[in-house]
Amino acid sequence: MNKLEIRNFCLFAMGRFVSLIGSGIQMIAIPLYILDLTGSGTMMGIFTFLSWMPTLAMGPFAGVLGDRWNRKKIMVNMDYARGGLILLLAFMAISNNMSIYILFICQVLISLMDAIFASSTSAMVPELVNSDDLMKANSIISGITSIAMIVGPVLGGGIYGIGGIELVFLINGISFVLSATSELFIKYISTTQSKEKISMTIVKKDFKEGFMFIRENKNLLTLLIFFCSINFVMNPAFAVILPYGLTKVIKFSDLAYGIIQATFMAGILLGNIIIIIVSFLAKETNRLFIKLGLFGMVLFNMFFAFTLFPDSISYFGGASITLAVVIGIQFLIIGVFNALLNTPIQTNFQKLIPNKLRSRVNSVTMIITQAGVPLGAVVYGIILDLTKVHFLYIGVSVLFTILTIGFLIVAPSEVYDPKNADTIKSLDKEISQNL
Repeated sequence: MNKLEIRNFCLFAMGRFVSLIGSGIQMIAIPLYILDLTGSGTMMGIFTFLSWMPTLAMGPFAGVLGDRWNRKKIMVNMDYARGGLILLLAFMAISNNMSIYILFICQVLISLMDAIFASSTSAMVPELVNSDDLMKANSIISGITSIAMIVGPVLGGGIYGIGGIELVFLINGISFVLSATSELFIKYISTTQSKEKISMTIVKKDFKEGFMFIRENKNLLTLLIFFCSINFVMNPAFAVILPYGLTKVIKFSDLAYGIIQATFMAGILLGNIIIIIVSFLAKETNRLFIKLGLFGMVLFNMFFAFTLFPDSISYFGGASITLAVVIGIQFLIIGVFNALLNTPIQTNFQKLIPNKLRSRVNSVTMIITQAGVPLGAVVYGIILDLTKVHFLYIGVSVLFTILTIGFLIVAPSEVYDPKNADTIKSLDKEISQNL
């Protein structure tokens, strides 16, 4: 990287780090707040649904904005807007006007802004660094995210226990304002901004182009459908089953729950450090990373499922330090394998998509891969109120294992090495010439 790339990347990373610490604090506190207020797994599922569904609905529009508007301005404005809304929640909580329904409404608004923010920032990263440094840049960003998500959850459990939800909202709102201020100093010249007025016709046309880019490669479409299935099975498990199982079944304290969550992010950090080191020492490591990631997540998710069984909890003495350490180690290892899987795939997708289509293709990809998450969250929430948490998680682990085996049998070569994706490269060139 040259000096300008280093400066811009550092400002970008700094902004993300600050806002993610605040988000990490709130991420831990919100499930605890909802469970304290309602004690209901169904309400947890509804909140997760409201966190995801607006993001998916906004996806097509967000992708068009990211490709036609200035990505830096979108990023800064969305951070300021989210910060302002969360500070409003803090004020309402302090004045005792907070309710579960106000929280749900605000979450819908935040999720809409999340979608607009994500489509622009994910497309912007390849513009800040050159292609040869992209894997390292993604690993650094993921590592920074992991550090923030280690610090945030640990602080979150303690802050919520000491200062309540109002202090959590106050800290998170300020973190978004600070993040936006850092991003203001990025020197960025938009190469995709269009003066053409955005209409529904343009939204449909641009989104169709993004979908066509994916549809032309059947193997890539199969890959996205696979990840949609994986996310339907696993993402709601971490968002709904995990907080319920650790706090309501095992009965860990808020602080212990935050620390256990932080070990997962510590694992992601360690996994990205491994990727950076190995990338300097060897080439063509993507296939190895992705397969190791899948095998490891299957194995250790199954271990965690058995840890939730009543006999296992009793064996370790209930909500004891010993059980917390055992679960923390499991989540640390799962985090390592999660990084080995996700970082190479994210980098490959970025390399495969031309800059002028990147936001809209990212939006299509997000919709396809995340479409099952809101439904899965509601389903898991309802099942949690009807059955035992260990039975549900063992079912989740079995489904994940079956999907992984299927993927390893039919996985397209593009997921391992985009240099071999001749069909996509040809389509990439054709689209770029027509723009």
